[in-house]
Amino acid sequence: MKPIRVNFSSNGIAKLPKTPGVYISGCGKQVGYIGSSGNVQQRVKQQIRNGMDGCYIKAIQTKTRKQAFNLERSLISDKCPPANKAKPRRCKSMFEQLFG
Repeated sequence: MKPIRVNFSSNGIAKLPKTPGVYISGCGKQVGYIGSSGNVQQRVKQQIRNGMDGCYIKAIQTKTRKQAFNLERSLISDKCPPANKAKPRRCKSMFEQLFG
């Protein structure tokens, strides 16, 4: 499916799907965080309450939660977003590899 990109605002978040998918927060070309959920809109609202920020949110709908999870893992491995704690070893700094 085609990604949906909205501004990081109440109006933008209201346009996010209430279906399974992956969400990406970022500014410009920098990806800050990648997550997945069974209800993208609800999860993004939760993340914002927990401190997530950005300039935009991009959502990619999937048919199932499992597809969303698999896509999330693939995108994290490719983009290495700094706010994701669980990421492949190749994305981690030397400090994270030694102590994290």
